[in-house]
Amino acid sequence: MGILDLFGVGGITSIIDDILKMFPNAEQRDAAEKRIQDLVAQVAAAQSATNTAEAQTGSLFLAGWRPFIGWVCGIGFVYSIFQAPLHLPQMDTATLNNVLLGMLGLGTLRTGEKVAGVATEAIKKIIRK
Repeated sequence: MGILDLFGVGGITSIIDDILKMFPNAEQRDAAEKRIQDLVAQVAAAQSATNTAEAQTGSLFLAGWRPFIGWVCGIGFVYSIFQAPLHLPQMDTATLNNVLLGMLGLGTLRTGEKVAGVATEAIKKIIRK
């Protein structure tokens, strides 16, 4: 597992590895890899600061977008369940499925990471570098 796997962009690690292999000089390759790691750490730190600011605000507009998406998906599913008996217009729930299942999956993964404590410590080590 590479550093980028922790931030959800692990799919591009093979491309980055290919680019790093293009550097014939080991020192240049190491410098480029360090630069990429620094950029990833900066993005993670910026996202963490954004999450902290969102959590501290009392505004539903800033801190409530995740719950809002959950409520929209929930209302959409309730509507889709009761639409046939009530003869309401049909609704395409494909987008709702994608959003809700993605949110549930990420939430479950994050809960697993918090319980294990592994990802939090790994991210702290990366940010400290």
